[in-house]
Amino acid sequence: MTTGQAIAATARLWLKRGSSWMARAKRDITAFSPPMVEMGLRELFADIASNVEELERREAPHSTLTAPRSNVAHVLSGNLPNPGIVSIIVGLLAGARNVVKPATGDPMPALFVESLARVNAKLAGRVELTDDRKAYQRAKIVVSYGDDETLRTLRKNHRRDASTAFFGFGHRASIGLVNFSRFALHAQRSTLIAAAARDASMWDQQGCMSPQCFYVRGDAAAFAEALARDMERFDRHWSRATLPFEDAAAIARARSEWNFRGRVWASKGSTHWTVALDERDRWAPSPLNRFVFVRPIELLTTRDSRSDIRKLAAGRKTTKHEARSTSCALPPLSTVGFAGFPPKEIIAMARADRYCSLGEMQRPSLLLTHGSRPRVGDLIHES
Repeated sequence: MTTGQAIAATARLWLKRGSSWMARAKRDITAFSPPMVEMGLRELFADIASNVEELERREAPHSTLTAPRSNVAHVLSGNLPNPGIVSIIVGLLAGARNVVKPATGDPMPALFVESLARVNAKLAGRVELTDDRKAYQRAKIVVSYGDDETLRTLRKNHRRDASTAFFGFGHRASIGLVNFSRFALHAQRSTLIAAAARDASMWDQQGCMSPQCFYVRGDAAAFAEALARDMERFDRHWSRATLPFEDAAAIARARSEWNFRGRVWASKGSTHWTVALDERDRWAPSPLNRFVFVRPIELLTTRDSRSDIRKLAAGRKTTKHEARSTSCALPPLSTVGFAGFPPKEIIAMARADRYCSLGEMQRPSLLLTHGSRPRVGDLIHES
């Protein structure tokens, strides 16, 4: 049995009807509602079961259950369960010994390794879960997920050893680009809006592939109103988790602000979902948790603001125009979901790590290399 075959068999354990692993994940992952956990993990493990053996053939043709290579340390963030599982799988396909530091309170890495041990204990033995900082600092390859400040600190710590390879996956945002005028028929519009609502609601907008804004060509207000109806429909089936007070308060403040500055559609009696129509600003970050902006596509800008950011970092006093431009510029983009545009036009409008159709933003395939995971080959270093 190859590594890929063992991982595929493990994924099928999660997909099996009445899976004890899925039941435990729904109980123990408390950051999302149980229906959201099940939907998200089913999509993850379905992709793994279908594609991990092909990934092994493409990127790790010599990977087997024997002859492990260098240690790989995985420093995981706790916002989503999926990236950490994929990172561990990539390390296993590389034949590495994997030292994993899970995020505080994240049960998913332990559940996955436990399920892997049911299929092949030897392979599962190549994954060590630990909070011991020294254990993962000794690794020659480090894969880290988290905010940019965390990555800077980790990169600085590992820079002392020139032989250490560091792969950092930090803050990214995502957007949708919609040519709404191209969807004249009711059935076409219904499909489009349902896809956009799914992208904006999946995993409660906590991942870097979650769209924070849809830029619309055509009637942006009509798109926003229709999007609100479908986000409400999505929430009835896959409800959002109950938020801590500070997160709920942030949504309430943002709703109040954007009611004054634009127009808002929102869930009644709760903060479960929000759609804000903004026809003036090019970009403003969302408070997340299913709070999405809709803007006319004319406001989209991809102007490179790095020079302004360098001026601010250097302490140079910027003009009001420079400060405004910097605050409104798009952040680094993970994913652009699109509908009604040819791919060449989308790429010209916005640079991103990944492009996909609307409705697929939260379904990254193992077979497509993008900016949220390392290549298997990058981690293959002979001992």
